[in-house]
Amino acid sequence: MNMVLIIASVVLALAAAYTDIRWGKIFNWLTVPFALLGLTLNSVAGGMEGFLLSLGGIAAGFALWLVSNFLGRILGGGDIKLLMAFGALLGPGFMAWTFALGAVIGGVMSIVIAIRRGVLAKIIKQMGTSVYMRTAFATPMEITDGAGEIRLPYAIALGAGALITIAVRLVRGGGI
Repeated sequence: MNMVLIIASVVLALAAAYTDIRWGKIFNWLTVPFALLGLTLNSVAGGMEGFLLSLGGIAAGFALWLVSNFLGRILGGGDIKLLMAFGALLGPGFMAWTFALGAVIGGVMSIVIAIRRGVLAKIIKQMGTSVYMRTAFATPMEITDGAGEIRLPYAIALGAGALITIAVRLVRGGGI
């Protein structure tokens, strides 16, 4: 059962990256079935413990959504639902590592894209202003304001985070 969940996570990571590159979205028709698959398979294999593992993964993703909204919509809805689906498949610890690694990968991607487009200094200035306004005046941050036409398909970063987390855990032999 664990290998089915791992394969499902890999398929989800690749499909979400593709849809985010192709259409600029991570669709509900992609994430919801994988979340339901995770809930179902974990419940069948692990009973109440498996169900609670999946539910915990979904809840951890929902908590990220709350934090993201509090800070001013740092993650998009599709990104959050993707993380929730990863959590339903392989649990909250997997989702947390996927998010953490995805944040690092996404940061590197953002810097590379900003350098290639020649807008790094402008974006840093706008982010500094946004952070100041958030902390000094409680003005919500909207990270998409400074990006202009530049778009980062964040499912690439999250998918890479998931794949790295899977690879590291499989190499260590500890499973997922």
